[in-house]
Amino acid sequence: MATKRVPPTPIAVDATIADMVETLDKPVEYVRRVLEKLERCKRAHGDAQVRVGVRGRAEAPNYLIEYVREDKKTLERVTYQDAAYSGSTHRELAPHHIAEARNWSPEEMNITAVSALIGRLRNPRAPSSRFADED
Repeated sequence: MATKRVPPTPIAVDATIADMVETLDKPVEYVRRVLEKLERCKRAHGDAQVRVGVRGRAEAPNYLIEYVREDKKTLERVTYQDAAYSGSTHRELAPHHIAEARNWSPEEMNITAVSALIGRLRNPRAPSSRFADED
């Protein structure tokens, strides 16, 4: 007897976490856990950004934490992968997942953008501008 499978929600190839908030199972919890990984990377490397996996479940996409450093000789900005994580368990994935470039969106969100996103998720009615009139 065949079980009926729900077709997966497609993930745009250039999606960011902000684009996917509507499809996430637990948006605040998911973004909070991603932010924890970003903060750990930033402490270790001085920078952190995240790309989402585009081949998994839109309800809990895997994600790749990276950091950017300036090459001292060429002065070019070079991106380094820190680690990839399961979107459902937030456990680190095996390194071969990172190497497969087509697994990851080309668009990243930096730690500041993810912090702002969780703020909006936790308080959706807050004014978006700090210069907005206060009641």
